[in-house]
Amino acid sequence: MDPNKPIPEPWQSFLAEIDSSLDSEVAFHCFGGFAIDYLFGLPRATADVDVMSGVVGSHYQELLSLAGKGSPLHENHGVYLDLVGTVAVVPDDYESRLSEISTSFTYLKLFVMDPHDIVLSKVSRDAPQDRADVTYLAKAANLNVNLLRLRYGVELRPYIIGRTSYVDQTMALWTEMIEELQNDGKN
Repeated sequence: MDPNKPIPEPWQSFLAEIDSSLDSEVAFHCFGGFAIDYLFGLPRATADVDVMSGVVGSHYQELLSLAGKGSPLHENHGVYLDLVGTVAVVPDDYESRLSEISTSFTYLKLFVMDPHDIVLSKVSRDAPQDRADVTYLAKAANLNVNLLRLRYGVELRPYIIGRTSYVDQTMALWTEMIEELQNDGKN
């Protein structure tokens, strides 16, 4: 990843306005469509920046009002901030693999998750767009299926609440799909 890669519009202007409203440092741990688009390009449009809500601390309500869905910044830029915490389950050690996005912001510090961690953050939801993102990342990020399985078993599965067997099944289907996609590219 090029740490100096520019952030495309409308994201750059949107994030710059968030930065200008802050008076202390705030880190965004980004995953989802924005992170995939930034890291590898993305063939589908995304209207939100998925950020782990737990890392924004006391700025949560301020950021939600300023840049959340239906906010003035959302109406102005057509994109919004989605502070995610209770919906997404992420690998336990994802923070050690974050990559910082080099920006000219004063207070806003942007990080994107490792592509394997992005995939794992989607496995418990398993929406059609999640499967499409995983299909795209299988080739664009050259995902390592053994690494996905390892992180799933050690860093994610112990923290899944509820339908563990469903998530296990989804993970098995996704890794099989990734292997098939990668093998088709070699033939």
